[in-house]
Amino acid sequence: MLVSQFFEPSHFIMAYLEDYKMDPVAAQPLISFSIFDDYAKDKDMTLVRADILNNGIDEGEGLKVVKSMLDNYKDDEEYLNVRVFNVNPDSFNLDDFIAQKSKSWNSGPSDDNVNI
Repeated sequence: MLVSQFFEPSHFIMAYLEDYKMDPVAAQPLISFSIFDDYAKDKDMTLVRADILNNGIDEGEGLKVVKSMLDNYKDDEEYLNVRVFNVNPDSFNLDDFIAQKSKSWNSGPSDDNVNI
């Protein structure tokens, strides 16, 4: 399981939750990604740069994680999970969320060319 940290204006880093629990300062980031919305208004396009920062996660998994994070915020139905987690965490069902994501990941595209 991963934990994400957001830094203004639009940068994220992700690390293993267990590493973060042991020592938030020493937790090694696995992935960083940034969202660039310079073309959002004029061209209806947002660019994303993602970097795998260590060998704890492979490129395919990293792509799925970044895509999942973006989907959680751009899709209204997916965003309901984010909202419940942030506003009312006691009612967030982690097991259901993991089952949904596992199903989505296992039925997704088989190659690394994923449009986000």
